[in-house]
This record gives sequence, C-alpha cells and structure tokens, in this order.
Amino acid sequence: MTKLRWARPDERDKIQTYLFENMGKISHKRWRNILDCRWNYTDDRYGVVVEENDKLVGFLGIVFADRTISGKNHRIGNITSWFLEKHLRRSGLGQEMLALITEGAGITYTATSANFRSGALLKKIGWQLLEDTRLFWHRSDDIPPAGASLISDMSILQRELGEGDLQIVLDHKKLNLTPHLFLSQNDERLFFVTYVKRKGDEHTAYYEILHASDPLLLAKYVKDIANILLPKGNTVLSSDKRFISPEAQVDANQQLQVFRYFQPSNKLTAQQVDFLYGEVVLLDLKIY
Repeated sequence: MTKLRWARPDERDKIQTYLFENMGKISHKRWRNILDCRWNYTDDRYGVVVEENDKLVGFLGIVFADRTISGKNHRIGNITSWFLEKHLRRSGLGQEMLALITEGAGITYTATSANFRSGALLKKIGWQLLEDTRLFWHRSDDIPPAGASLISDMSILQRELGEGDLQIVLDHKKLNLTPHLFLSQNDERLFFVTYVKRKGDEHTAYYEILHASDPLLLAKYVKDIANILLPKGNTVLSSDKRFISPEAQVDANQQLQVFRYFQPSNKLTAQQVDFLYGEVVLLDLKIY
C-alpha cells in the first residue's frame, strides 16, 4: 500500500540519510540544510514523503522562506530534491506529490533547478516561465571609472548596507556566498550577492550573481563590476537574464537546457525571484 503525506519533524534524520543514499554527490551533512526550516517562521513543514508498506520510497522537499521583498511580505516555497523510486515513476504519484506540497494559498512556489522530466511536468500543469537564458561577461582591459569601488568586507558592509540588504547577509551567514556593495562614481549603490563555481572543464571560474538589488544599475555598471570583481585568467561573471534590465550589454548568452518555472502569488514578478533562501545556496549547487 502506497501512502503520501507531509514529512514529520522527527523524520529528518531518516530523510537526510535517504537523500544522501539516493541523490548523488552532495554530502550527508549538507542535506540537513534543506530540512531545518531556518527561514520558515510559520510552521515546520519541509517536504512530503511517499511510503510503501511503511518503507520510505519517495521525497519532495520544499524550502519555505518568509521574506520582505520591495517592502512587502512574501512567503516563498522553493521545491527541491524530488525523488521517487523507479517502480513508482509514471504512475501519477509525482504529480500528486507536487499537488500536496503546493496546496497552501498565498505562497509563491519556485523551481530553480528542475530536470527535464520535472520541468516538462511544471510546464504542462501551467507553471509560469521564470527563466530561459543565462548571460555572461568577461574581464576586459578597460579601466573602471575613477571613484567606482566594490566593497566585500563584512565589517564595512555592516555599516554601509540598509536594513533589508543587511538582513539578507545575516540570513545567509556561514553559507558559501559573498555579498558586495558596488559604489559608482555618481554615488549610486548596488547590492548584489555572488558565489564562485568551476564548471565545464573545471578550469573556468564562474562568478554567479545570485541576487541584485537593482536591475537598472546592474545593467548600467555590469562591465565595470566584471572588471573590478573578476581576477585575471579564466573567469566569467554570469547571471540569469531576469536580474538585469534588457538594455545591458553582454558578451555572450546561452539558452537554458531546462527552463526555470514558478507559480507566483501576491503579484511577485519573475524579476523579484532570486537564488537566495533556497536549495541553490543550501546545497551549494552549480547553476545551469
């Protein structure tokens, strides 16, 4: 007999081990990050399980985050770690798992790293397109304008950042990312967050933008940021297209093999949905 239900708080250890044994290269310790409800201030829900004769045979996680975005309170649920054992696939159980985990009203649900199968399902059932393109910039020989600077030192950021941006930094303390404050020669301020991943041949370091406070300023100064931030050598600054205004000059772009999707609520736009407060930073995933 197969049973689908919400995971209980006392099952975290069992689910952590189950994910480690069934879902690849992520360390056992890191799996705990998506189960601990660190940004969920409403309840202790973190996923749904499928049981067959009292044995765990499937899991779909969700990272709930209660956030303030553009001055408004939003609850976002980032789905993660969708696994169902082979003999139960194509049975309709996967869609039932998704229906249960997204049953709550007034929540924006996101899928930032879907695979081919889950991406096709999300599109089929009517989730909206979140992203389809990545953008890239290289360091050039151009000298940044006099007066432009980049602050990444935490002791200085604590003094310079506004309350909302500082809260983002504090919420992600001890995770593998770096906050920055770009100051233009015109005293404009852009807060953004990156992490570095080696991809492809492992010789190129991608400085991935996970969040940017102002798409217009990012478009205006992205080349200066690349020239200040990127070390010499095989380095690239990269971003999802939605984080930056369309007028930005780019060195290259690439269509995603699997698009990202979301189910918005409370008028939250795709441009406002970032990679923070979710599986990408908690599991330290590479962005594709």
